[in-house]
Amino acid sequence: MSDPLRTVLFFDGQNLYHGAKDAWAPVPHSPGNVYAWPSYDVESISSWLVSRKAGRRLQQVRFYTGVPDPHRGNVEEFWHGFWTNKLRHLGSRGVYVYRGRVNAGGQEKGVDVSLAIDLIRLTYESAYDVAIILSQDADFIPAVKLAKEIAHSQGRQIGIECAYPQNPSHPRGIVGTEWVQITKTDYDTHRDPREYRIRQYP
Repeated sequence: MSDPLRTVLFFDGQNLYHGAKDAWAPVPHSPGNVYAWPSYDVESISSWLVSRKAGRRLQQVRFYTGVPDPHRGNVEEFWHGFWTNKLRHLGSRGVYVYRGRVNAGGQEKGVDVSLAIDLIRLTYESAYDVAIILSQDADFIPAVKLAKEIAHSQGRQIGIECAYPQNPSHPRGIVGTEWVQITKTDYDTHRDPREYRIRQYP
């Protein structure tokens, strides 16, 4: 019997959140709607994605997100509190957490680069057999291509999947990966019941 395939999950936290929001939140967006904030359960989704194919073992979960400066306003304070609480919980559960920043224009800094670098580094270290990236960000295409080239030079094959919310308006995953569309039912099954919000959205 062959050894189980070591599977590592790479969560682009903001991309998954906005993907679900764009796909299923009503318009205009209501802050109280479960799809209008990051209501997904990282551990539950990870276990489900790994179990989709026999012969795989969950090796590690890695979560990357930007966190805004709480001193920039009420909205930034809200999201700072939310992500701080969620990341603290994930860290206590053994999830690797990368906390980047969000600039004044609302753009994440350092998050995509850190995820891409870690994907490459873990490939060099032969630390996984399957990588699942939860994002649709095309910026990861070069990292995926390089990871496959590194694995080939090591004499081994790796699998790289891209998982994201199903949305007819945005149907494409990351080129060079196997696409896994998360349906609304899938997402609902793996929602996080914990409350990380410090108060109502301003």
